[in-house]
Amino acid sequence: MVLFNIAKKNIQKNLKGYFLYFFSIVFTVCIYYSFKSLQYNPSIDSVLSSGGKVSTAFNAASIVIALFSILFIWYSNSFFIKKRKKEIGLYALLGIENKEIGLLLFFETLMIGVVALVIGLIIGILFSKIMLGVLLKLIGLNLSIAFAISFKGMFDTFILFMLVFLVIAYQSNRIIYKFKLIELFKASSVSEKCGKSSKLLALMSIVFIAIGYATYFSVLKGGNLGFSASVTLFMVVIGTFLFFSSFIYFVIKKKKNNESSYYKGLNMIATSQLLYRIKSNAKMLSVISILSATTLTAIGMSMTTYFMSSQVVDKNAPYSYTLKVDNKEYIKEFEDILSKSDNHKLEDKVKYTYITLPSMQNDPNSKYTEEFEIIPVSKLNEILKVNGDKEIDLIKDNEFVHVYPSDRNFDFKSSVDINNNGSQLKLKLKSDLDKKLYTDRFPLNIVVVSDNVFDNLKSNNKVNNYYLYNVSNAKNGEEFTNKVLKLTDKYANGEYKKPADSLVSSYYSMFKAEFTSSGIIVFIGAFVGLVFLVCTGSVIFFKLLSEAQDEAPRYNVLEKIGVDDSDIKSSVYKQVGFNFFLPLLIGSIHSIVANYVICDMLGQNIMFVMACTLIPYSIIYVIYYLITSKFYFEIVTKKN
Repeated sequence: MVLFNIAKKNIQKNLKGYFLYFFSIVFTVCIYYSFKSLQYNPSIDSVLSSGGKVSTAFNAASIVIALFSILFIWYSNSFFIKKRKKEIGLYALLGIENKEIGLLLFFETLMIGVVALVIGLIIGILFSKIMLGVLLKLIGLNLSIAFAISFKGMFDTFILFMLVFLVIAYQSNRIIYKFKLIELFKASSVSEKCGKSSKLLALMSIVFIAIGYATYFSVLKGGNLGFSASVTLFMVVIGTFLFFSSFIYFVIKKKKNNESSYYKGLNMIATSQLLYRIKSNAKMLSVISILSATTLTAIGMSMTTYFMSSQVVDKNAPYSYTLKVDNKEYIKEFEDILSKSDNHKLEDKVKYTYITLPSMQNDPNSKYTEEFEIIPVSKLNEILKVNGDKEIDLIKDNEFVHVYPSDRNFDFKSSVDINNNGSQLKLKLKSDLDKKLYTDRFPLNIVVVSDNVFDNLKSNNKVNNYYLYNVSNAKNGEEFTNKVLKLTDKYANGEYKKPADSLVSSYYSMFKAEFTSSGIIVFIGAFVGLVFLVCTGSVIFFKLLSEAQDEAPRYNVLEKIGVDDSDIKSSVYKQVGFNFFLPLLIGSIHSIVANYVICDMLGQNIMFVMACTLIPYSIIYVIYYLITSKFYFEIVTKKN
């Protein structure tokens, strides 16, 4: 009990130093529980799922957060242990047994973990409701998903983090047995060897990164995306490690040789410290730079997909509803339901008349039969006029216009041979049109012929009709769409004996499917990115504050010889800024290159995407920089 009380007092005395560590754990627990809460929410899959399980995506995100949290907590704890080795040595010198010192560290680590876990769960319960609201806002639909406290999610979160803290606490307990007493007292005074500059390695870092970028840009000229991305990843990772371990060292060394700058103010101190620490910090700065690049790229790509979703829906769903049941009573009932709707009003309607005929070139031994939907040019112009598009000129009897969306990968047709009940109808291409004429995920090849040819084909072939409707407020059409599907079920018999959702294609269904997937991608990317940012910011904080403890005696000497606090503060802020902003800068450049290619391929504005990604990321980074600089300054000037 005495050890427990001592552990409690130690935490209270060092609460300021533990703050960011504690905050990071609370934030991580909060986000992890929130994802688990969404995963186990019973109404999420039923309301949002379209094809796949939404809960699977949330589960995958929670696994990523769990793995990163374990690494972060393990890594952070090692800083605290190093910082307290002298204190641990003092306990041993006073005659306290190793077992009791180990138990003291065990209690301290476990207490911090348990308190952070409990607070994180409490905040997580409240925050999960906000996250649910953000998710629904991103999807952009008026959906009703009930908020629920997930006890299963709380249990998963509690078990995971308790196991992590027990392992970390055990690790802290065993530290006393790993070192001799003299090693504990000299832990902070062990000097690092200054690295050696290599012009060749410095040059190779730039060459590796440049080759990686060039390989990736080759995608824009027809290169293979998968191969180029793999090569780029390898080259940029190697180049980044060489950049921080060799190129930066070489640059700082050059700066040191510039006497006019080196002896100005406290630049000599800051430059020497950077040169002295670059070897031990190179790996950390490289990892943070690559992690920042990965996070920014992932968020940027998810936002690009999200912004593109609206264009995809508008292209694939030119009409609010496409009804494929050619039945007058069915159409009459549909229009009656529409006329009684308070939320939707009829804007346009078109009857899409077509004839389906096979190609003469079909292989009798093949299972695949190529078919064409044949429509008259007058019908095409009617549809184009309704959609506000330019009408096409009349075509000759031996010509056709090929209508096919480019995303469907239909083969280019310079001519077609149509099987007209055994006789051949051969037409040559006049032009093609990259457009969808009605709402359907899987349209057939559409061949537009002259009205005269179509009238001839009508004489000995069955004519079919689709009914195309544009209605107001189509995006929020869940209730109306359900009514239409229920009506369609009633008429799904005979040749139309199919599932109702295959006989009705709606803008609402496509909008929901597209924005559910893209909204979830942005949602997961943003919150997982936040966890990465908070944890990496905390890692830099702990690393630099550990260095500040070692640097305090040197800055104390500067104070004694009359150096002003303002000069020391300026030196500290420059030194801390180097460790914060250089990896952010390099990571940002990597992510801009990666996102530029993706945005170019998908037709999105790279400036807008990166602004939405970099600005919030940088703001949080600056906050961490200011907090770390303040703590660093207080430690080296003994003001805390």
